[in-house]
Amino acid sequence: MLRMRSSVCIEAPAVRVWQCLSAIENIDYWVPAINRAYCETDQKAGVGAVRICHLDKFDVREEFLEWEEGRSFKYRGVGAPMMAWATNRWRVEPVGDKTLVTSDVEMMVKGGVLGRLLEPIIYLALRLGLPNGLAPLKYYVETGEPFNGDPRRLPLADAIC
Repeated sequence: MLRMRSSVCIEAPAVRVWQCLSAIENIDYWVPAINRAYCETDQKAGVGAVRICHLDKFDVREEFLEWEEGRSFKYRGVGAPMMAWATNRWRVEPVGDKTLVTSDVEMMVKGGVLGRLLEPIIYLALRLGLPNGLAPLKYYVETGEPFNGDPRRLPLADAIC
């Protein structure tokens, strides 16, 4: 199983960060790979909400498993190539007038033993491909504008506050 942690320091109060992060249908405002996102039902937040994320060649279905209003949530996603499933826990922590956002991902690669052998390569590809992966979230929260473009063109975002 792959495990990855990413964090970003955002120049905004935690309530503002939570407002942006917990508007789950707006994930395409700050994840450039997602073309569109919507909830399967009228439930737009909390445990049991289900979000569908449309990417160029596939869809990912994410079910929200945990929700602590104003602080954190966790979802489980299925549907991506080479991924049996993945979970992602997002945490929002106030640090003075700034906010530290942390994402903890666990991913099970498809393919049994062969998939396990590929995990180090997949991990490295993800790390090299997304070194500034949370910078678009920082941009969105701080400017109020959706991010469009290549995250590598954004300034390197601090991982601690």
